[in-house]
Amino acid sequence: MNQGDISRRAPVVSLGLFADAHYAEMVYGDRHCKESPAKLAACIDTFEQGELDFVVCMGDIIDKSEDHDVELGYLVRMREIFAGFSGPRHFVIGNHDVATLTKDEFLRECGATHPAYYSFDVGNVHFAVLDGNCHRDGNDFSAGNFAWDDAWVSAAQLEWLAQDLAESCDRKSIVFCHENLDHRLWNGELDPHILRNADQVRGVLETAGNVRAVIQAHYHPGLQTTMNGIDYLGLRAMVVGAGLENNSFAIVSVHADGRLVLRGFEQQPNVELQLREDG
Repeated sequence: MNQGDISRRAPVVSLGLFADAHYAEMVYGDRHCKESPAKLAACIDTFEQGELDFVVCMGDIIDKSEDHDVELGYLVRMREIFAGFSGPRHFVIGNHDVATLTKDEFLRECGATHPAYYSFDVGNVHFAVLDGNCHRDGNDFSAGNFAWDDAWVSAAQLEWLAQDLAESCDRKSIVFCHENLDHRLWNGELDPHILRNADQVRGVLETAGNVRAVIQAHYHPGLQTTMNGIDYLGLRAMVVGAGLENNSFAIVSVHADGRLVLRGFEQQPNVELQLREDG
């Protein structure tokens, strides 16, 4: 194997992703919530063997209980399984995560050391985590005080995002968000899985010029779209379907030649994208 082959194969960054586990002791519709601990354990076992730089929970790690302490128990159980991955772990907040809890409670019980939105670097790649769980006026979704289909990124967060990406203009950037940031219609209206001000967020990403991909969850079938040079990659939900054969998670590798390779497990399809070059 020559040096060119090695550089093509060796990733710059490798990370694990899982989305929408929705753990609770129930089954409803196609959501087999009570099976999510076993699915997450299989996922983390795979990640732990993968020499990954970090893992991201893309939101909705728990579903809802009417009892606050029961819901905390759901989160503690899933957090303990997630902790089986020995590297850095990141949490993106989903709407179900704050169905009974506040954001502060959720992050504290996760052992997170970061706020709801933040950024970090691995190698020469910049990553930004967004929080789409806000009301139109910028106040937080909290303990069930929200409508899931009326979700926004706050004005303060938009201002932070623009500055954060400007300060990282020399690096490729990838954005994580539970809610969706692309554009599509459902029954002639904006799809309810999409943030109500997604167009404003996209404007910030496009103006920055260094955002190459957005990874999102929330829409359980998953999908992939491209808008104005940015790839939007939606993950399939872990909770959908009974049995480990209906698990869903992924390992993503970012390569020096501009490729983003998503290796899907079980029901998550494989994806390979050629991220656009700088400039």
